[in-house]
Amino acid sequence: MMKKNIRSAAAAVAVVMTMILAGCGKADDSAEPAAASAAPEATKEAAAPEETAAQTSAAEGETDQDLVGKRAVLLVKKLSSSYWTELEAAAKEKCEEYGWTMETLCPVTADSNEEQIQLLEQSLLDPPDVYLLAPADSEGITPAIEKINEAGVPIINLATKITGEGLEYVTFVGVEYYDIATSAAQALVELLDGKGSVLILEGTTGSQTSTDIKAGADDVFAKNSGITVLDSQPANYQRQEALTVTQNLLQKYPEVDAIFASNGEMALGAAEAVRQAGRDGIRICALNCSEELVQAIADGKIAFTADDVSWKMGEQAAVAAMDYFKGVTMEKERMQDAVIVNEDNLSEYKAKYGIQ
Repeated sequence: MMKKNIRSAAAAVAVVMTMILAGCGKADDSAEPAAASAAPEATKEAAAPEETAAQTSAAEGETDQDLVGKRAVLLVKKLSSSYWTELEAAAKEKCEEYGWTMETLCPVTADSNEEQIQLLEQSLLDPPDVYLLAPADSEGITPAIEKINEAGVPIINLATKITGEGLEYVTFVGVEYYDIATSAAQALVELLDGKGSVLILEGTTGSQTSTDIKAGADDVFAKNSGITVLDSQPANYQRQEALTVTQNLLQKYPEVDAIFASNGEMALGAAEAVRQAGRDGIRICALNCSEELVQAIADGKIAFTADDVSWKMGEQAAVAAMDYFKGVTMEKERMQDAVIVNEDNLSEYKAKYGIQ
């Protein structure tokens, strides 16, 4: 596999890398599934560029011994939420099972496209064998991906699709957020018996996941004449922002029946705003899953959530990397199934997280 011979410059940026990585876990509470509105057809058509022969099979001559001791780099959007910590832990566990080492790159500022680009460019001074890459901005990450493509290092794209024109990656491991959003929105419609006023909390503008979620929710609510979407505002997948945004929206709208939050952190922020406002009876739904979110469902603060199985994405991204090195023919996408978590299966999730 081709790599640029630029290792000698690594020492020059060691201090910078240390400073950036040290702040990785200090961002405020936020989670992603993982923004901006888009039609579902356009969203799905932008899924993945055509694969090249170099990316659909590993270099010839890989032996069992060659498959051990590889180095993977995982790029995440943040490490301040269970979504990303569970994804990271699962990917690392699988890499260790393979006898690989895994380094995690994370921006100091949650969801910072600029910092992600800087981290990737610095990592290319000593290129890994494979990248497991979740971009904060599907198109904005383009400059870094172009350099990785030029260096010949394979990319396993996960969680959020890379959509820049002409960019190459091996496969996309994730869930179809448009489908998850439609399932969650439909469940919310049923919970409201087909009528009610809804607020939407969007994710990060530029993120393909947020684009897909917004499109899915909009399509479902538009098909149900009894549902009125009062407002839709971004809260950038952040709990504190969601708290502030929801507080403002609750002051603006005296009658609100439900809140559709694009991730768990925003749902928890919205729940706190509802509690502070004394607006009992507002149903809140979310995407993602965590111990805190499951507890909130058990406590009646959240109605339900759609688990987008981030841990499974981390695990399967490492599996996809191994398959690549083994020369397995790669599909353009490896999609994982999500699960609606509500009172019907809550006991299973409580057991998973050890909740009494």
